[in-house]
Amino acid sequence: MSLKQRIDQTKRYYKRNGLVKTAAAVAERTLVKDNPEFAFKEVPGEELAKQRETGTDNGPKISVLVPAFETKEKYFIELIDCMLRQTYTNWELVIADASAGNRLSGLVIEDERIRYVKLSSNRGISNNTNEALKVATGDYIGLLDHDDVLTFDCLYHVAKAIVKSHPAFIYTDEDKGDEKMYTFFEPNRKKNFNYDLLLSNNYICHFLVLRADLMKELKLRPQYDGSQDYDLILRAADYAITNKEDVVHIPKILYHWRSYDESTSINTDSKSYAYSNGRKALEDYLKTKGWEVVVNDTAHLGFYQIYYYPDIFANRPEVGAVAGPIYTLGRISGGAMKADGTLYYKNLPVGYSGYLHRASLQQQIPVGDVRNMKVRPELQETFDIVVGDPKKLNAQDAIEKSIAFCERIRMMGYIVVYEPSMKKK
Repeated sequence: MSLKQRIDQTKRYYKRNGLVKTAAAVAERTLVKDNPEFAFKEVPGEELAKQRETGTDNGPKISVLVPAFETKEKYFIELIDCMLRQTYTNWELVIADASAGNRLSGLVIEDERIRYVKLSSNRGISNNTNEALKVATGDYIGLLDHDDVLTFDCLYHVAKAIVKSHPAFIYTDEDKGDEKMYTFFEPNRKKNFNYDLLLSNNYICHFLVLRADLMKELKLRPQYDGSQDYDLILRAADYAITNKEDVVHIPKILYHWRSYDESTSINTDSKSYAYSNGRKALEDYLKTKGWEVVVNDTAHLGFYQIYYYPDIFANRPEVGAVAGPIYTLGRISGGAMKADGTLYYKNLPVGYSGYLHRASLQQQIPVGDVRNMKVRPELQETFDIVVGDPKKLNAQDAIEKSIAFCERIRMMGYIVVYEPSMKKK
């Protein structure tokens, strides 16, 4: 991201959130260094050659849908090129072109796997994509924006995941690339499927691949254009949970999101309706659940805080406990933990939101700190037996008791949710 883009981004943040929050956000962005282990690393040519030799023609057919609209010719050529260079070959590219002219039709390579559909008018991204969906013949359906690209090994890894478990849907890690796709930045290394995190933010995003029957049943809904993917993912996640079907996360950066001044990846004002539609999609989904909630925007666009009334336990019977952070000298010293007691956001200062703002978001966690925890009333006795008085625990004892209690209630069928705004009593 260029210096000008960062300055413009900061100005927009200041307009929304004021001086104090902007100062904290700038300090965090300036002082926290990128983790080089998170960055995209190009797959060596030898590895790509090995993938091509595995004979994947008979694997599942993957249809990739692209709604094109006044797409720059350079972007369009690069998109087709990334498909032709896939190491997995049983794919289909369906392009639904809603552009006014016929510029793009002459750029389509003659390949039986590429299907070009010229639309009579531009009816928006959801309707245009649904037109492509009508002619798709794959076992699974992937969604690719017209100015982005897939890595050459993307469909290879997706096909492997399909063969292994035939999940309801699959998603991959992603990052952003400059306009020329020479430099890649802001890697999004995602968590495995986490329902509460999804209710806080569309962290799944790109690359999304759904089983064809599910995609054709759900479709994209035009009233959520700009955040149509979020609406789709919320409904697909609900289907997977209800039907106990797999959701697979491939922990590899396989999608490059092109960033330039007009794109939402850089300029949040370029499609401000996308963010309002994202909140609308979430609110409408939560209404279908029958929960008594209010959804508030956080300081960061596209990130939400859900307030449950009278509390989360009254709305969600699967939640056994809610845990908040513990601070020592202004830094996180307890709170959300892995199953072994390792702290997720250790030493993060007050006011910082962490990597991709995740430290500031509600999310399901394996273990929560019993020193700042609320439990379902029917689990209070279990809490008292396992934990005792949390105020008397030192740091190490707190970790051990937290692991023991959360393991106990997990075996009883409950989950633990992290609430970063919950203050210790």
